[in-house]
Amino acid sequence: MLDVAIAIFMITSNEFDIYSDNRAVINPKTFLFKPAEDLVNEGKLAEAAEAYRSVIVDAPGHPFAHHNFAILLRKLNQIEEAIDQSQKAYELSPDNPTILLSLGLSLEMGGFFEKAENFYKESLRYNPNYTAALNNLGHILDHTERPLEALPILKKAHQLDPHDNNIMLNLANVYISLGRPTEAEKLIKKIKTAAAYNSLGIAKYVQRDWIDAKTQFKKALRVEPDFAGAHENLALTLLHLKEFEAGWIEYDWRWRNTANRLTKPIFSKPIWNGKQLAGKNLLLHCEQGFGDAIQFIRYAGLIEKSGGKIFLACQPELLDLLKDAPGIDEAYIFGSQIPYYDFHAPLLSLPGITECLVTEPKTIKSYLKVSANRKVSRSLNKNFKIGICWAGRRRHTHDPYRNRSCPVNSFQILAQLPNLSFYNLQYNHRIKEDFSTFTLIDSFSAISTFQDTAEAISKVDLVVSIDTAVIHLTGAMGKPGIVLLNYAADWRWGEGFGTAPWYPSIQMFRQVVPGNWKTVFDQVSTFIEQTYLPLHT
Repeated sequence: MLDVAIAIFMITSNEFDIYSDNRAVINPKTFLFKPAEDLVNEGKLAEAAEAYRSVIVDAPGHPFAHHNFAILLRKLNQIEEAIDQSQKAYELSPDNPTILLSLGLSLEMGGFFEKAENFYKESLRYNPNYTAALNNLGHILDHTERPLEALPILKKAHQLDPHDNNIMLNLANVYISLGRPTEAEKLIKKIKTAAAYNSLGIAKYVQRDWIDAKTQFKKALRVEPDFAGAHENLALTLLHLKEFEAGWIEYDWRWRNTANRLTKPIFSKPIWNGKQLAGKNLLLHCEQGFGDAIQFIRYAGLIEKSGGKIFLACQPELLDLLKDAPGIDEAYIFGSQIPYYDFHAPLLSLPGITECLVTEPKTIKSYLKVSANRKVSRSLNKNFKIGICWAGRRRHTHDPYRNRSCPVNSFQILAQLPNLSFYNLQYNHRIKEDFSTFTLIDSFSAISTFQDTAEAISKVDLVVSIDTAVIHLTGAMGKPGIVLLNYAADWRWGEGFGTAPWYPSIQMFRQVVPGNWKTVFDQVSTFIEQTYLPLHT
C-alpha cells in the first residue's frame, strides 16, 4: 500500500505511547490457567498460546480463559485473534471492567479507535476510578486529536496514582499536544525509559532546541536500539542541524515506524544504489504528502540516465503536473500497469542515495511549469494579485508550536495595503469562513489537480501561503512567494527567515512566539509594501 497522503514529514507527540494492559487472571479454585501462565512467565509465549487453546476448548464458557488468552495474543501481536478472544470474554461477562478494558485495548491495537474508546468509557462506568481505563482513554483521545478531552482524564489518573510512569508519560504527551512542552519535561524528566526520553526529545524539538533533542533521542536509542520512532525523530533533528549524511541514514527508519502510518511498498526489484543507469530503467515513487513529492522530484533531473529511463508512480492529483518534470520519461498513477524497470527508489530517499544533500540542498530556480497545452490568460484586474492559502490538514490544532494553519482573517492586515486583490488557492476548498473584513475572490474553484493549481498560481503576482503543497509548487515554478511558518517549522525551512534554502523565489517569515501570527503578518505587510508595490504601477 502506498498511502502517501496521510503521513506528515514532522514529529508527532505520540510516537511511542504507553497503554495499560491487564494482568492475567488465574482461577484460584481450579488453577485452570496455571500451566499456560507458567509458560508465559518462562517466556515461552508460542507454547503458552497452544496451552490456552486447549484451555478454551476445555472451558469455553469461562470468561477469564478468553481474557487471559487475549492478553497473550496481544503480546504476540496477533491482534485479530486477540479481538476475537476479548469479544468472547465480553459476551460471557459484559459488566466486568477488566474485561471491558481488555476488549478496548484489543480494538485500539487493531485500529478501531472509536469502538475502543466506547469500551474504555463503559469500563469506567462500572469503576470510575479504574486508573488503567482512565490512562487508556486519555491516550486514545490524544491519539485522535482531542487532547483537551484527554487532559482532565489523565490528570485524574495521575492524582489516583501519582507514581505510575505510564500515566505520567501519556499526560506529558498531552501537554506536548497542547503546546505546553515545559510542563511535559517536568513530569517525565526522571523517567529512564526509551519512551520517556523520546517524549523529552519531542518537547525539546518543538522548542527548537535541536542539540538537547538530539541528546534525548540518542538516549532513547541506547535503551531501545530498534525504537523506529526515535530513529525517525533523530533523523529530522539531524537534518535541522545540517548533519545531512547521518540524517538521511536515520531517515530510512521511517518505514519501520508504525506511528507515522507509512507502509513500505513491496517491489520485486532492488532499490537503486545511486549509480548511473547505463541503459536500465528506474522507477521513482512518491510518498507522504503532495508537497514532499513536489519538493523532491527535482532530484529526478539530476540522475545520470546513460541510456536508461526514469518512470514515476504518483497520486492522481499529481500526474498531470509531474509527468513533465525534468528527468521523468513516463508517469503513472499508483496501481496502474508500469513498464518493466530494473530498480526503484522512494523520492525522499534520493538525497541519501545520490549523496546530493550531504552538505546543502540542491537549489533550483524553476523545474515545474504549467502544461504547454493550457492557455493561461491574465486577468483584466489591474490590482496587484495575491493568491493565498491559510489551512492544511487539521493537525496539532491546539499546539501553537506546531499548528501550521492560520486564521484566514489574519490576511486582513495585508488587505489594508492599497490596490491589492486576493485569490483563494486552497486545494479542493470552497470558501466557508466569514470574510466580512476583506474580499477574497474564489475564481479558482475548479481546482482538482495540481496542474490546475499551477495554472492558478501563474495568474497571480504573488503567493502568500502557510507551509503546504501550494507554496512548494510556487517555489518549484520559480514564482514569487511568501511562506508563513509556525514556530516549530519543518527542517527544510532552516531558521525560517529570509530566502528559502530550497526555493530562491520564496521568502520566509516565521513566528518568534508560538501561535503569534500577527507579528508575522505585520512583517509580511511591510515586505510587500516595500518590495512589490513600488514596482506595480
